[in-house]
Amino acid sequence: MSENNWADRDPPTILHCFADYGVESEFLSELGDVYRVGIDAHDTNRSTPIRADAHVTAEGKDWHFPVQDDVEFDLGVFHPVCSKWASTTSISGDADDHENMIPSARRIAEDHCRHHVIENVPRAPLNDPVVLNGRMFGLPIEFERAFETSFRVPQPPRQGLYLTSEGETDTTETSSFYFTERSRLWWSRVKGCDGWRYPKQHIAKNTIPRVYLDYVLRSWIQVHEEEIGIDDGRVDYSDYDERNELARRRAQNYDLSEFDDSSN
Repeated sequence: MSENNWADRDPPTILHCFADYGVESEFLSELGDVYRVGIDAHDTNRSTPIRADAHVTAEGKDWHFPVQDDVEFDLGVFHPVCSKWASTTSISGDADDHENMIPSARRIAEDHCRHHVIENVPRAPLNDPVVLNGRMFGLPIEFERAFETSFRVPQPPRQGLYLTSEGETDTTETSSFYFTERSRLWWSRVKGCDGWRYPKQHIAKNTIPRVYLDYVLRSWIQVHEEEIGIDDGRVDYSDYDERNELARRRAQNYDLSEFDDSSN
């Protein structure tokens, strides 16, 4: 199937949960139709907001998740609350005061999603997560986050430098803990989102940098296209340069042999 056959297909469907402002839906909407679930889901971007609680494994739960049992999304992206494992909680709070919502994300993913991404802090109990931070992408902040995925995502090298306004350095320019040091527009450029649609504090403290999601979802796109047959007949150019170099060397050797008397 050729690349042009994408035009003959419906766009992928994406479920985005634990997302009141849903800044990441801004990015996800470029990939498909996004349905965003949050307790206080704001109408902030192209996604379809659904006001509901995605914590379906909560003790004493007495509500129904607003998706029919037979509905399956191509992808689910989940941001269960990280307070239980956040560094701020370990410093000035009690982790037992906060619920573990990761099982809820897994339950919804199992029931309704062909593939999933669950994002949280690195200390959270995720399954074999890939861990990303700002140094890997030339950002001026650390903002380390972990991603559990139903598809393979290579772990990038963890070393690197921050790219700040002073150039490359081994120290961050600022932190989301000190988000007031920079403007809302500055934070929006670091996170890769619209700076006017969302509160500054939410952009700085909660929004996943677009480059993180771009990196993770490139792997999902490959898997999704393989599953629906978009890549059928696609030429593999992964060794294109190597094959061209081999052909060039063979051509050079052939030309030289024409002048080699010993070959007669």
